[in-house]
Amino acid sequence: MKKFVLMFCMIIGITMTIPAYADATVYKVAGDRDFPPYEYVDKDGNFKGFNVDLLRAISLVTGMEFEFIPMKWEDAYVSVHQGKADIIQGMKESEERKNKFLFSESLLLNSQSIFVLDDNQDIRNEKDLEGKLVALNKEDTVIEEINNINDAEIVEYDTLGEALDSLINGDVDALVGNTLTVNYLCKEKNSIELVKIVGDAINEQKYSIAVHKTNTPLMVNLNEGIKEIQENGMYDSLYRKWFGTPIKNTKTNYEFLWKMTLGILGAFVTLVFIIKSANKKLKEIIDTKTEEQKTLMYELRHYDKLQFMNQIIASIAHEIRNPLTSIKIYTDQIKDKLDNREFLLAASEDIPVEINRIDGLIKEFMEYASPRRPVAAYINLHDEVMNSIKLVKFHINEIKIDVDIDKSLYVVFDLSQFKQIIINILLNSNDAVKDIDDPYIEISAQEHVSEVELVFRDNGYGMGKDDLQYIFEPFYTTKEYGNGVGMFVVKQIIDDNGGSIVAESEGENKGMCITLKLGRGEKVE
Repeated sequence: MKKFVLMFCMIIGITMTIPAYADATVYKVAGDRDFPPYEYVDKDGNFKGFNVDLLRAISLVTGMEFEFIPMKWEDAYVSVHQGKADIIQGMKESEERKNKFLFSESLLLNSQSIFVLDDNQDIRNEKDLEGKLVALNKEDTVIEEINNINDAEIVEYDTLGEALDSLINGDVDALVGNTLTVNYLCKEKNSIELVKIVGDAINEQKYSIAVHKTNTPLMVNLNEGIKEIQENGMYDSLYRKWFGTPIKNTKTNYEFLWKMTLGILGAFVTLVFIIKSANKKLKEIIDTKTEEQKTLMYELRHYDKLQFMNQIIASIAHEIRNPLTSIKIYTDQIKDKLDNREFLLAASEDIPVEINRIDGLIKEFMEYASPRRPVAAYINLHDEVMNSIKLVKFHINEIKIDVDIDKSLYVVFDLSQFKQIIINILLNSNDAVKDIDDPYIEISAQEHVSEVELVFRDNGYGMGKDDLQYIFEPFYTTKEYGNGVGMFVVKQIIDDNGGSIVAESEGENKGMCITLKLGRGEKVE
């Protein structure tokens, strides 16, 4: 009984050490409904964009929680003063706005540019817009500046997308608009090669996160998060994801060629003297960046575990209740049956068995929850899949699970990380099939010469091709309350363990198939 009490205390202790995310302050974030790629609501009603992903990354490294509220830009601007929001997730800095808001460290330089068709040789700068048809977005701040150009005729459009279509169709001579937004729209329309930028940037301003002028503590936390994601490489990854390859800039190209020529000459003269030190410094930088990436991935994996911890604890508690009930029945009767030898013999046989069941469940949970560096091992595929199912059994109890795995199959993988990816896939499948009639998840394995294929198949909602291609991208999710980290972490873990993963879907409402290819192992005696 002492052993049982000790184990029960361990469960309570583990539960109390898990962060109570539900009690944390949730900051309301106001954002523009239609300002791609910064922030916008897509055709499926999902709020996404560079600014949205940036705050999700800050949430990961700081623990802050955000509630995104898409709205019209003019409403977002006043929402902080009205107390409807705590944060405006992206806004140009200006002296006038600094009287009302605190601005974060600059996220990027926001500017407007002159866009023309690639074969246009008549317009090379702002002055050449004289006598030309110029497309602008309605109420754009650059209208006043273009109005000062003699004979320039402005054509206003409701959106930059419509203005870009007009330029590509030859209805106007030039388009003046937000540089990164037009760049994104060209990428979406496969028109990067049709358009170019001419002349200097217009109205170049810092673009930052903004909060109410009195909310200094919140701004300090946001700046710490921005600094962290810039240092660990997440910012660069998000920038490439949303802004991609820039439209060619004729002015920049000329400057680049001129500077590159001078740079080559200078580098040739000094190359002999600096190559040794440069190689040494480069190695130090690569080593540092590699270690930072490893640390970041380790933190993301631990964060992914925490997302499912409440569900796992609920399953463990449910599984423990049965052996506890058996033990309680015996202990309630012991005082009245001290002279009943058969009862005492049955109790002495059954109670240790039930305690061992509880002990095994706690060991499985501790092995999953304990943060540590990965260690490859030979693991029995069937046993560890079943152990992982046990950890979330309470949540998938209504779903038929068919496991067809030969008990002799072994794979080479880190045991804790293996449980993490199996639990992640099972809970994703559970979300996909929970509203389906007769839901099921099939798990099977097939042995090959040097690898084992582990396949998960469900009859859930599945994914469309447009969503499927991004399933392993960070922060990409189709769930209303998802964070987009789970499958990204799953792929990284499998890659690190020398395996691979493939996601397939026949389309929406036709189920999903996830195939893991893992290194084959042999039983260790």
